Amino acid sequence: MFTAAIILSLTFTLLGFFVTVNNAKYILSGYNTMSEADRAKMDIEQYLRFFKRFHLILGATLLAGYLILQSINNNWASAYLILYPLLSYVFLIGKGVTFYHGTSGQRVGTFVGMAILVVITIAIGMQLFASLRNSEVFLTIDQVQIKGMYGIRIDKDDITGIALVRELPPISHKTNGFAAGNFAKGSFKTVDGQPVRLYVNKKAKPFLEIRTTGHEAVYYSSDEMPAVDVYRQLRTWRIE
Repeated sequence: MFTAAIILSLTFTLLGFFVTVNNAKYILSGYNTMSEADRAKMDIEQYLRFFKRFHLILGATLLAGYLILQSINNNWASAYLILYPLLSYVFLIGKGVTFYHGTSGQRVGTFVGMAILVVITIAIGMQLFASLRNSEVFLTIDQVQIKGMYGIRIDKDDITGIALVRELPPISHKTNGFAAGNFAKGSFKTVDGQPVRLYVNKKAKPFLEIRTTGHEAVYYSSDEMPAVDVYRQLRTWRIE
């Protein structure tokens, strides 16, 4: 996530310099769809001064805030990296109205856009809250169930072995999953191309490894329900 923070910070900073009076009518969202009459009612020079200052501050505070929060809590830092820019753009859109001196209809459209962005931010925040939590393991008569985001069910007959390991295999990328803060959930591939399922809190070691007949290993860890305890339960459960 540190690399993502650097990239986002640089992107926002450079964006402040990229949009100018000469190219705004082509690339500045909202302004590029206005009629010439509406553009004449927009104080574009003053707005772009604000636009540039906004993005310079956003780029600096995004990186600084991420680094500060990462030293405290990695999950907070990841949430900040995602939510802070969205909330900042709500402010940008709202402030932009003050540079427009035209009809109220244009302002109404702006407020609708702000409301939509707020709803999107809330929805993403709720998903983050659900994702940045430990997965839960439940045992039924014939299945292991890992519940939560990207949950999975593993039949008892499909389990070929279980073990406790100190480290995860080197991961190349996710194919259908979530990875932020201390958590990784869903389908991933290792650097040698092997598919794996992760339901891990990376700060909680050791990891439980469940090998299956499909040759897809499943890894689990949690600081609420330690992998050691789940491993012991699984050993007993498999011989029942």
